[in-house]
Amino acid sequence: MPSKVKIPIEGLLESYETALARTGYSITTKLLLVKRAELMIRRHLNVGLEYFDQAVVNLYTSEIDDKYFKGNMQKKHYERTKREIDRFVSYVNTGEISSLPSTLRGVRQRLTPQFERIAEEFIAGDFHPNTRCDIRWVTYKYFAWLEEQGFFDIAGAGAIYIQKFLLSCSEKYAPSTIHDVRLYLRKLYAFLYATERAEDNYSALFSFSVNREKKVFPVLPKSDIAKLLDAIDRSTVRGKRDYAIMMLGTVLGLRACDIVALKLTDIDWLRGEIRITQSKTANPVSLPLTQDVGEALKDYILNARPSTADHEIFLRINAPHTKLASAVTVGEVYRDCCVAAGLPANKRFHNLRRALGTSMVTNGVSVYDVAQVFGDKNINSTKPYLATDVEHLKMCALSFEGIAPAGGDPQ
Repeated sequence: MPSKVKIPIEGLLESYETALARTGYSITTKLLLVKRAELMIRRHLNVGLEYFDQAVVNLYTSEIDDKYFKGNMQKKHYERTKREIDRFVSYVNTGEISSLPSTLRGVRQRLTPQFERIAEEFIAGDFHPNTRCDIRWVTYKYFAWLEEQGFFDIAGAGAIYIQKFLLSCSEKYAPSTIHDVRLYLRKLYAFLYATERAEDNYSALFSFSVNREKKVFPVLPKSDIAKLLDAIDRSTVRGKRDYAIMMLGTVLGLRACDIVALKLTDIDWLRGEIRITQSKTANPVSLPLTQDVGEALKDYILNARPSTADHEIFLRINAPHTKLASAVTVGEVYRDCCVAAGLPANKRFHNLRRALGTSMVTNGVSVYDVAQVFGDKNINSTKPYLATDVEHLKMCALSFEGIAPAGGDPQ
């Protein structure tokens, strides 16, 4: 519950930074949180306010929402930004630093009791945690739109209203968001039909495809990867841990979320395998425990990993020596390694997976085999690696020989 006491803006940022330092946040995390808080403080000052005003924060949050759902902000950055905002607002209202869960998009949208009961029953279904927030946002957005059309329950909201809602979304959101809206509405109506709340599941209506833009990111050169690994001081506890993390990304192409969740029992030292269920896809995958990766893991586990009851391999350097908080931590480790190697700090850990996939395709490994190694059931997730195979793409290029502009020789 927001505080009704007026809280002065002056000195608020300094006290927040002090509270973060006492809580034990790393310097990098603290700087990020303080920077986000400073943006909100500046917005107050720009409109001449001396006291904290939730309305200013709400306006800032709505701008962030709009930017994300128009496709101008990546999902992970969006979710992290929302958490940073909520953490600062919680501190302002309570005077304490709290560990907040991921923001539940759409939860602030008010619905009638009937719609809210249906929505929460649907959202509580068997969905992957990575998609639950998106499902909540789509469900609440759709039900709120139906209320605007005069509906107080789902009865009568048939195909024509689904089409109108999709059309209204197409005018506001990016193709990638429209793809998700279509997908989750289809799941919603399958649920409504199964629970006898709708007369049809409208599966044919949701069968259209959405063409989404696929960005082709540059590939991290092998020379940069070598610099990154060489810059890690492997004589320290931090260096042993970070080197093992980087090797898992470089050699095996593991995602950050899977590295964070990697357990001691996931490694079969006798058979030389790493067996995991991928966090993003829920697909099981077995990877070879190569000698270089095995040596890096062994060095960290035997010589640097703190003694703890946690089963996860990678732990915090500072006490308490618990498992890493999230995949974002691996991204921070990667960024620090880039800085130490003299590389741009804006690179992403996923670059290592992308570089491995591109290297495999360049060396003649089929896209189907790459998909199997990466645990991708759909090769569309693997195809972007083909687009970065410049040498083979050159072989497909047509020559300009014999083509001349009208009325003159080729320049």
